[in-house]
Amino acid sequence: MTPLKALAAVFTPSRRRAILLTVAALFIFGLLALMIVAGLLQPRRWSRDIWVEGIVPGTASTFKTPPYGLMTYLLPYHEDGTTDGTHLFILGSDGGGRDMLGLLARGSLPSFTLVALVVVARTVVGVLAGFAMAAGSGFVRAVSRGMGRWVAGFPYLALAIIVVEALSPSPDRRTTTAFVVGMSLVGWREIAEVTARVVENVRIQPYTEAAKALGSEGFTYLRRHVLPHLRPALATELPFQASAVLVLLGELGFLQVYLGGKAIQFIADTSPPGNGPLTTSYRLLSSPELGQMLADARNYILKEQWLPVMMPALTLALLALAFEMLGLALRYRDGSRTA
Repeated sequence: MTPLKALAAVFTPSRRRAILLTVAALFIFGLLALMIVAGLLQPRRWSRDIWVEGIVPGTASTFKTPPYGLMTYLLPYHEDGTTDGTHLFILGSDGGGRDMLGLLARGSLPSFTLVALVVVARTVVGVLAGFAMAAGSGFVRAVSRGMGRWVAGFPYLALAIIVVEALSPSPDRRTTTAFVVGMSLVGWREIAEVTARVVENVRIQPYTEAAKALGSEGFTYLRRHVLPHLRPALATELPFQASAVLVLLGELGFLQVYLGGKAIQFIADTSPPGNGPLTTSYRLLSSPELGQMLADARNYILKEQWLPVMMPALTLALLALAFEMLGLALRYRDGSRTA
């Protein structure tokens, strides 16, 4: 076999797809990581304080009101007329003049934590349910599969909202625990099906019967014969779960169900001089995560202010896309085209 043919045999079409998808996913993750680092290095005040207007440096009367556009360089002012110097709003600002880059960077950290907790909770529940489906008694199998069908048939978004609101002390105090439980209940079935399929496939193999005949049972049987097959199957499924959780986080935020406390009602006067009162109202949160940043999306859209909506939405979409590509790459790695 020539070296060229040997190389072609190693890098099959499926593996080439896996490599391309992995590189693309890592590129997106790298860009987002760079954005987060840049935002975190920025002084906290630019994404915390409210800046009611700003003047373009070098001019005497060119004022701009938030939300500011991309690459806007201003001398912004507080409500009391004070300023902390000029600032470059690389990704623009929200309705309160707060720097979007800093908001996205600091909002990503609690979002990532929440996604990780939900994926872990879904995995634990899904694996336990999968073992019940595949290796439990007849009654346990019937109950676990019935619960899986019920969850699959119930509107997942409505179920998540019901559970989050029921477990939260109040709409102004939605807790991390409530979100983890609510977002886990609507996503464990896929992991359970993967687990059940692996366990059932292992049980019918001849080597499994031989191992049982030789006395392999309990944890020893699980460790030697089930876990080696279950680990790669779960590793392939987890990126898809992370992507689904990110999308669900954005959907909940858009529907006003977000982690944290009560929003601040901020009203900005946007009336041209002499043309009468015209005000704009925004809901601002002290330290929003990515889902919270979409809570006021409809308000911005109605005012045709697209940037404060597009930035958090695009961040969530790119993260979800990167996890999807990573999951597909893991599937293609072994030559499987099942999506």
